[in-house]
Amino acid sequence: MQREDEKTSEGDFINFLKSNDVLSMESAFRILAAIRSSPLPFDVVVTELGLMTEASLADWLRIYLGVVQMGIPAPFSLAPGLENFDLDFARARAALPIGLENDALIVAFANPLDKGLIEILRFYFQREIAVRVFPRKEILAVIDAAADISETQTADDGVTSEQAAFDDDIDRLKDIALEAPIINFVAKMAQSAFDAEVTDIHIEPFSDRVQIRYRRDGVLSRSDTVQKSMLPGIVTRIKILSGLNIVERRLPQDGRMRLSLRGTEIDFRVSIVPSMHGETIVLRLLRNLNVSTDLSELGFDDEARHKIFQLAQASNGMVVVTGPTGSGKTTTLYSLVSLLNKEGVKIFTIEDPVEYQLEGITQLQVNSAIALDFARALRSVLRQDPDIILVGEIRDKETAQIAIQAALTGHLVLTTLHTNTAAGAFTRLRDMGIEEYLIASTIRGVVAQRLVRLLCSSCKEKNTPDCPTCRGTHYSGRTVIYEVLEASGPLSTLLESGAAETEIVEQAVAEGMTTMAACASRLIEMGATSKLEVSRVLNVEAVR
Repeated sequence: MQREDEKTSEGDFINFLKSNDVLSMESAFRILAAIRSSPLPFDVVVTELGLMTEASLADWLRIYLGVVQMGIPAPFSLAPGLENFDLDFARARAALPIGLENDALIVAFANPLDKGLIEILRFYFQREIAVRVFPRKEILAVIDAAADISETQTADDGVTSEQAAFDDDIDRLKDIALEAPIINFVAKMAQSAFDAEVTDIHIEPFSDRVQIRYRRDGVLSRSDTVQKSMLPGIVTRIKILSGLNIVERRLPQDGRMRLSLRGTEIDFRVSIVPSMHGETIVLRLLRNLNVSTDLSELGFDDEARHKIFQLAQASNGMVVVTGPTGSGKTTTLYSLVSLLNKEGVKIFTIEDPVEYQLEGITQLQVNSAIALDFARALRSVLRQDPDIILVGEIRDKETAQIAIQAALTGHLVLTTLHTNTAAGAFTRLRDMGIEEYLIASTIRGVVAQRLVRLLCSSCKEKNTPDCPTCRGTHYSGRTVIYEVLEASGPLSTLLESGAAETEIVEQAVAEGMTTMAACASRLIEMGATSKLEVSRVLNVEAVR
């Protein structure tokens, strides 16, 4: 006889729902995409997507599995021989033994399609498992009632009231995070950000409110304000989705979560930092990046593309991309890596974090929790016989020294530095303690860049205050302004002599480098952007 759990699978159940017109093809696709990427149980994924209620899902699971409906005994007590069953495990998996039927153990499941869980229980109890299906909230309510009884009976066993209160607080946070208003709020916030082409969501607690702000085209604007009482639920919800520790509230945490938005799987980079009025959160939307090898799509002109292409064709040495956070350095580097990704070339990337996955390239993410920093990762990668290495950022002298050594020993190193100008890359490395002759002999060139907003094509002539394209900001989209410095012979000689940054700039301009300010002025003359926007980005009063 076929056991109930042997005929179950999430895919088969979804097809069953489609065949009974419970789900559309689009809804079925959304569920399948979500369960592949989400750490949440199947039943939670389905209900979070708003496609079925808990009660309806439980009804259809019963029909699909052919199991009878029954009630959970109340007041609840475990059957003889089952008293030591871990209620924390039961709560985490929403699975609870509720009785015996012949020689089989009757277990209430919220997710009866979890074959691994059924096998664990079968092994633990050494009995066959008789599946019964209930909404998750019903199972958790009974488990909580059982836990209250257990705590009352063991109150004198050394469990402190402080620990009990702490456990209750954690359970309450979990319950709040799974309530419909919190689930809906987080989902709608992410959806709104996605629709508005936002890059970052800022959730900022203050003494009397929680402020939600969106960063679009590099500029923050207020989106919403919610009651302070919602903050614990929002934070816990995001931590659960990101697989972070919901108990830890004193230390910063970083993670990643994935949501299905408009049928598209979107990754979010999550940063949570404690502040005076509660934990503040920044979510970065990592839209699926179709990396182009055509730098013109990023905004580089023909001359700059040719120079950058020539720099990237070097068999060894270092190419540096500079600029502040959010200036598009990662996109430029990924474009170069994609351009160089050919048969016969071994490419490694070392990043913090890996934001986009690139086909055919080995990517390594640093991890401070296990002391895997850029320097240690770079040493290991050099033993993997790479041809090209992308180092996400040079942050310290040790990483700089190893990267320079790699460039000297036949590798092409692509990396970034936080400097304001291309010439600043040389002085930054010098300040880190790298000797001038090493800098001069390894750096092939430097690309410095910023992103400026483009004037909205729909309203820049009419100056429409309520333009739907730009939402009244008069800007829509961004492009790059840049300068490309090639390390020529005369410039290398100048570097070895310890020249100042101004001298390096003068020599580079004399050799034909177009400065970032000149690049920006050209965009202003073309009517692509404004003086005000360029002044904001370059932090200057005027651009010639």
